[in-house]
Amino acid sequence: MHKIGIDIGGTFTDIAGFINGQMYYAKAPSSPDVVQGVVDGVRLMLEKAEVDPRRDDLEITHIHGTTIATNALLERKGARIGLLTTEGHRDALELGRMKRSKLYDFQAPPETPGFLAPGRMRIGIAERTGADGSIVKPLEATQVIEAVRHLRERYDIEALAVCFLNSYMNPAHEIQAGEIVETAFPGLLVSLSHRVNPMFREYERVCCTAFDAYVRPKVVHYVRQLEAELKSEGEDARLHLMQSGGGVGSAEMTIDRPVTMFLSGPAAGVIGARYAGGISGHGNLIGFDVGGTSTDVALIQGGKAQITREGKVASYPLRVPMVDMDTVGSGGGSIAWIDAGGGLHMGPESAGAVPGPACYDRGGDRPTSTDASIVLGYLNPGYFAEGTLKLRDDLSRRVIGALAERLELSETEAALGMYRILISQMADAIKLVTVRRGLDPRESTLVSFGGGGGIYASAVAREIGIKEVLVPRSPGTLCAFGMLVADFETDGGRTVFVKNTLLADSADIEAKYRELEAAGEAKLQAEGIAGVPVRHRRTAEMRYEGQGYELEVPIEAPFDGPARALAAKGFHKVHDKVYGHFNPERIVELVNLRVVSYQSAAPLPDDVLTGDLPPKGSPFEPYAKREAIFPDHGGMTTPVFRRNVIPLEGEIEGPAIIEQADTTVVIHPGQTAVMDRVGNVIIAC
Repeated sequence: MHKIGIDIGGTFTDIAGFINGQMYYAKAPSSPDVVQGVVDGVRLMLEKAEVDPRRDDLEITHIHGTTIATNALLERKGARIGLLTTEGHRDALELGRMKRSKLYDFQAPPETPGFLAPGRMRIGIAERTGADGSIVKPLEATQVIEAVRHLRERYDIEALAVCFLNSYMNPAHEIQAGEIVETAFPGLLVSLSHRVNPMFREYERVCCTAFDAYVRPKVVHYVRQLEAELKSEGEDARLHLMQSGGGVGSAEMTIDRPVTMFLSGPAAGVIGARYAGGISGHGNLIGFDVGGTSTDVALIQGGKAQITREGKVASYPLRVPMVDMDTVGSGGGSIAWIDAGGGLHMGPESAGAVPGPACYDRGGDRPTSTDASIVLGYLNPGYFAEGTLKLRDDLSRRVIGALAERLELSETEAALGMYRILISQMADAIKLVTVRRGLDPRESTLVSFGGGGGIYASAVAREIGIKEVLVPRSPGTLCAFGMLVADFETDGGRTVFVKNTLLADSADIEAKYRELEAAGEAKLQAEGIAGVPVRHRRTAEMRYEGQGYELEVPIEAPFDGPARALAAKGFHKVHDKVYGHFNPERIVELVNLRVVSYQSAAPLPDDVLTGDLPPKGSPFEPYAKREAIFPDHGGMTTPVFRRNVIPLEGEIEGPAIIEQADTTVVIHPGQTAVMDRVGNVIIAC
């Protein structure tokens, strides 16, 4: 088994490889040419492993996480698309749910993604499927052809979205429309709602389908180009891509549903955090991913990443499985600025990779988080990103000094102020995903990863009252590592509308679940991992009679009489957890069935993760000492250790700094760090 995981970030490309039974890690500045960046990352990893990619017996699986779909949306650089809907429903994309997140902002921009397909590019088709799936009005092929011809000739559309009313109950008209377009307009990319998101609720379904069409040309081109480039390197390469729900899919599966590519990189980090916590015996975790631009926070409860079916991208609803996380604009490149009242702020604007923080010496002239960390003595300018980037501390001091002068503070006070603000912002993000949901963050372990996580994690934990921080073996490349241990999976679902779960037709529901499982198994057997059994997770979306939205509940197989009662009981339990109350006397409706079909990734041997760490009891010493400044303690002479010299079960008393190729870990006064048996650093806060 040879795997290489590559996560392209805005500042750095993270690479992790499991090759010839050994783990390898690397971190390199990101390239503007993303495809070339991936190829360069593969070359770097193979050089580290001393492997010739042209060996006939070498089969490598490349697993890639990318922001290409997210960036296309955020920058509004997706395809020109047309939208076909049922006549009378062409404006559902723009009408939305009539919700406003800012009730008193009279200048608020639209909160529906009408830009995906402006009104002139949306056409209603005279067809109709009833709510029960019956055909009310047949589809006319000539009208579809004329509509698409108009969109092609007048607006030069690159992709087409088709979302007919009630197609989740009977997709016949959408299938027919797809075949008509394929015959009459070969080469035009088409997204059909029953394939993208076969669930009820018209607005959410049309949004998801339109987003799929919007990013489809870019994703298809990117995946095909990447496949070709990897094969040109001479290896027998298989390309897999990370999905937003925390699983891995093949290139063909991704092309089939490009909408699953949103937020794939951060999702891999959460899977890596779950794995790292699990091998150290921790099931309740808070993932804390600090990158160059932002900090992502996610919950892992009972060893399971929290998945949402009603995600959002840039405030727009995106109804695909997504790892549930919150983001705050605080990262290593966050820029400090002063408001009109003289107050100091951090972010959300970031210096990115170019020009980057001032210390990068690429033209950056504004103070950033990284510059503050250098002034505080946390970062070693000569040992950053595995030595691929030499930092200039004089430039950091220059921009921090200029900021301090405006604030009438010392250079150290200004840097500490920046650090404190970042800690507060990051702590608030953690509270949002825990306290807001009725969970006490102090009962979880904070898993620090991302290139900047180690600088802030122990201070954030102390701010909140979290007792323990876990730092994985290679936290700066954990997103890439997460791809190596993620399951290969696909999901499916359908709407059923059963008015009373306790009276459901068990045989009918069981048959529908088995249909979904059969479809998932067929897809994985064709596209998945050879020789690995396919398993299934069943859930159902349920609600009390009269409620407008559903909660997802695990479902036991087979779905029989006892399973119906367990499903209703499970819903009461979930409702109580989410809302703080439940009513066992109320009727519970069964709305949607869902199945995740998956092939489990093979676990990595413990000795692979510990690598070359010295055995328990080996002596170790700091390689240097330097002055570092800590909140509430001031300047202190601080021992600095290289992580690869700390033995298993070796203990370090704070203050201390642990350096490694992809991150720096700061241990504050009064804290203790221990290297556990699998090579994770556990900090007692």
